[in-house]
Amino acid sequence: MRTCNGCGRDLAVEDLVRHERGRIVLVHCPDCKRVLGRYDRHGDDPKTDRRSE
Repeated sequence: MRTCNGCGRDLAVEDLVRHERGRIVLVHCPDCKRVLGRYDRHGDDPKTDRRSE
């Protein structure tokens, strides 16, 4: 569980919205859109994650 610092909602990992931009992965709250994390992927560029669509 993760609590959003923007809206205070408790979020399960499967509720988070992820966007992959090349090697960077952005994770944000589905309600207030606040960025909860930014991660650098190593290796080949991943395919775009379409779970948020």
